Amino acid sequence: MTGLGRALLGWLLALESALLAWPADAEETVRLGSYTLRREWSRAEVRGTYELWAQELARKFRIPVTITQYEDVGELRRDFLSGKINGINTDAMTFVRNFRLEELAEGYRTVMKGGWNLKLYAGREAPIRNFADLAGKRIAVLEENDVGDLYLETLCLRHHALPCKDVFADIQRTTTNNQALLRVFFGKADLALVHGYGYEVAVEMNPKLAPSLRQIDEHPIPSLYYAFYSAKSDKALREHTLRIIPSIHTYPRGRQLLDIFKMERLELAEPSELKPFQQLDRDYRELKARALRGGGRK
Repeated sequence: MTGLGRALLGWLLALESALLAWPADAEETVRLGSYTLRREWSRAEVRGTYELWAQELARKFRIPVTITQYEDVGELRRDFLSGKINGINTDAMTFVRNFRLEELAEGYRTVMKGGWNLKLYAGREAPIRNFADLAGKRIAVLEENDVGDLYLETLCLRHHALPCKDVFADIQRTTTNNQALLRVFFGKADLALVHGYGYEVAVEMNPKLAPSLRQIDEHPIPSLYYAFYSAKSDKALREHTLRIIPSIHTYPRGRQLLDIFKMERLELAEPSELKPFQQLDRDYRELKARALRGGGRK
């Protein structure tokens, strides 16, 4: 399951645990919109899964619950601002690039064992000691990872005044953290950029990985996937559906489902947590503009 799928599951777990206390005649309902750039599931699979969840929740709690999968972020934003949906489940950069913080209210973030931090690894014996040594190297990165790409581009622009395509000899896209690290292990890449949780899983699967790698850098990320309500949504509804979040991992059913999808727990989050992502995006734009003015390094 994708990270976004895990985040959606978290929202549904919270609803299942908290909506029992919500009055059956309440006027406000849960209308969640979900958006992802990744296309690991077919449209029919996504729609079918969401409809089944919505039907089950509506049956149990006797209130309307709708979950809509969006393929157009512009449509997602329009429906959110108009009140057609009152919550959004998506990745951090989609929030940053399409919504203002004041448009969002409290929600939650997904927490993974090992964390979401971006970690840059090189082979233990590779002649890479600092960012100046990145030039001409081969790097393995994750597919469709906006935050990872943004972080890497800021490194290239800050230390080489060039985009990464002109710094690295080869940029290899992989579908998993484990695959990226194995590229380094088998000498097919010099570097790998992965998330902390992915590194933990990889070294657990292959204990020989850890002693073969050396960490070059680490960029803090509290979470990659968030769910936030609209600032215009009913406050009582937000409180009822989110109050269970900090303890959901202590319930047998909640713990079982979290374990299946390799989530450590869910934590309450405020829109202000998106500020570091905003700063990373600003840094990239400023460095890119500076490099264009300077013509890059010769």
